[in-house]
Amino acid sequence: MNRRSLAALSAGVVFGLAAPASAQVWLQDRQLTQGRGIRVGNFELHPGIGAEVGYDSNVFYRANDPASALRLRVTPSLHVSSLGPQRRTSSDAPATALPTVNFRGGVALVYHEFIALQSPDTTSNLRNLGVDSNLRFEFFPGRTWQFVIADEFLRTIQPGAQTSAGSDGDLAPAQTFNRNFNTATAELAYAPPRGTLEFRLGYSFIFNLFDSTNYSFYDYFAHSAYARLRWRFLPKTALIWEGSVTPLNYIHPERSPTGLFSSFPVSTRVGINGLLTEKISLLALVGYQASFFEAGDNIDTVIGQAELRWLINPRANFRVGFLRDSQNSFFSNFFVRNRGYASYSHSFNGRFLLSLEGGVGLYQYGYIADRNGAQTVPGVGYGSDGRFTAVRVDATAFGEYRFNEVFGINATVRGISNISDVRLGNTTGTDGGRGQPIAWTRLEAFLGVRAAW
Repeated sequence: MNRRSLAALSAGVVFGLAAPASAQVWLQDRQLTQGRGIRVGNFELHPGIGAEVGYDSNVFYRANDPASALRLRVTPSLHVSSLGPQRRTSSDAPATALPTVNFRGGVALVYHEFIALQSPDTTSNLRNLGVDSNLRFEFFPGRTWQFVIADEFLRTIQPGAQTSAGSDGDLAPAQTFNRNFNTATAELAYAPPRGTLEFRLGYSFIFNLFDSTNYSFYDYFAHSAYARLRWRFLPKTALIWEGSVTPLNYIHPERSPTGLFSSFPVSTRVGINGLLTEKISLLALVGYQASFFEAGDNIDTVIGQAELRWLINPRANFRVGFLRDSQNSFFSNFFVRNRGYASYSHSFNGRFLLSLEGGVGLYQYGYIADRNGAQTVPGVGYGSDGRFTAVRVDATAFGEYRFNEVFGINATVRGISNISDVRLGNTTGTDGGRGQPIAWTRLEAFLGVRAAW
């Protein structure tokens, strides 16, 4: 297996198949991207723009000799929605009339610039444009029968893994893990007027495509059928159940240096969500998940989540929890995630917002299979069954000072470390006896300014 293949595999441990989160914390919070809005007919417009400059300590996720860079992100955005309840009362429609359809949509374009801090320059040609967009129609809101059509598209800009700068001619610096992820959803909901029962049945079509031909074997599409049931047996406490089946197929598995196999994962969870006291609430779920890959390693395991939330006051909250689940992986067939996490959020007089979040997780990977499903990929750090583990530690701090409803300045610091003694490849052969490590550490820090109307 050549070094290009090993680099592709080591990149696979960084990224999961699920939709990646937006890199910018403030894009994940609608309150930070939408201000008072501009009324145009029966719609509200929320234009905005943000700019950030920062530092990235390990652009290519290297274990050794990391390449650092200055980063610039410029993010214009536009969100559109049908009139909210307050503005609807001043429209031509009767104040008590329920709308036939609610609409919400938005798009944010994220320009990424990389400025090299060392020679040779392996980062400047990584500049590119990301996209974060969504569209949602809710038909007959507030009625017994409701219907939802939605679509979410996310294009993320992320350099791929490298062994070391200039060490191998076939590991071009332009090799990227830029990906285009889309989820289209149709959902039917049954919610009788008393609000004690809600049942949702939905279908999603998902595709994931990579820009780089070096990673095109990771392209896939999936169909997800899901159901959710909520029964509120107390005023603020409900029993919940959810289940899903998500057949997944790779588009070009024949291009992969290892085995990539279609799967039919099934999962179900049941539990409770509600108040323990006036200020403390509990989410507790337990369930089962199985992967059903057509070849290679498989997993069937207990999954679940437990989370305590403390509403300290109307402007501050704290939560702590543990999550166990299984996900399809680019690296091997699957990984099981066991992650403990905690977060704290506080708004000081509506002027300054502070958000802290962190977690520690044990990630358990299935063995890396060849195209016939056998465990033949050489390396060190594997267990006797070819499976292996990594510990991932992450922390994010976000703060923003708001001058008024429109303008604010913010800072984001994020650190993540993947800890493992696993090395891929023939450690006594063509790679010089070192293997390709999957361990890495990355630190990002950004200062930004934004305006949202």
